[in-house]
Amino acid sequence: MIGVGILGAGGIAERAMVEPARGVDGVEVVAIGARDPERARAFADRLDLPAWGDYDAVLSDPRVHLVYLALPPIVHAEWATRALAAGKHVLCEKPLSANGTTAQAIADAADAAGRRAFVGFHFRRHSFIRDLLDTIASGVLGEVKLVEIDFSIPHFVVQSGNIRLDGDLAGGAVMDVGCYAVDVLRAAFGEPEVISATAQTYDEDPRIDLQTDAELRLPGGIPALLRASFLGDDQGAMWVRVDGAAASLLATSVIVPQWGATLTVIAADGTMLRETAADPVENSYARQLEHLVAALGDGSESVLEARRGVGTMRVVDAIYRAAGLEPR
Repeated sequence: MIGVGILGAGGIAERAMVEPARGVDGVEVVAIGARDPERARAFADRLDLPAWGDYDAVLSDPRVHLVYLALPPIVHAEWATRALAAGKHVLCEKPLSANGTTAQAIADAADAAGRRAFVGFHFRRHSFIRDLLDTIASGVLGEVKLVEIDFSIPHFVVQSGNIRLDGDLAGGAVMDVGCYAVDVLRAAFGEPEVISATAQTYDEDPRIDLQTDAELRLPGGIPALLRASFLGDDQGAMWVRVDGAAASLLATSVIVPQWGATLTVIAADGTMLRETAADPVENSYARQLEHLVAALGDGSESVLEARRGVGTMRVVDAIYRAAGLEPR
């Protein structure tokens, strides 16, 4: 049994760890820590968790084998490094860290401690995303001509006071949803090169991008257009489009496949080649936990390894620089 200790008592901790852990064999949430221990106590009482306290109380708990960081990315490196030094494995909520340099520090700390660090790109473990990546790799699209990604949160979701609008906490649209887009591109095509980017910034904190549009070049010279935004319409967007010489692919709800993801492949002549939908019962967070239990149990490689995630953060940094902003 892998005991999980959570740092951070926000909503993501409940949704991404506490709830799915109750349906996954081999893992149990045993402790919750917050800067304010009373907040942790309230969280533990409400969700019937056995222990609570501050961050250090979780790191010193012998029942904790894996620490889940449900914290702002600006502090991931500090607390991941401390957890690893305490002999714990670490799962960082995405993005892995504030930038490529601190992400590298997490990966190096894991190596030094003989422990493992992961980034919570939960969607990568959902069968829908594996199908999406397999379809792109299958050759059914022919020579790929263009890739487009739009990950836009509805405009009413991220409002003043939200931590995603705080430059001191490494906020911003590319940090929040653009990192998913970069991860998908790297998984499907390899390492991208950032060509250009433009950002619409937040008046109250010009370090924050409310929307960023970037042009990247994928291996083989394939152009890719990426939008990460907090300014989406009422429905928002989570789609990936890949146009090939033989066919085109459109995948929707990519970040959270259980929210009604669909995958369609249409031939150049308009013939429908494939039309599938994700299983709404399959939960990406539960799949992530199942994967971590297996990887920690047998030492197998993981697409969620922090060392791989460093590359994603380096591309995020490059997008910010191209847009005239400093990396977080």
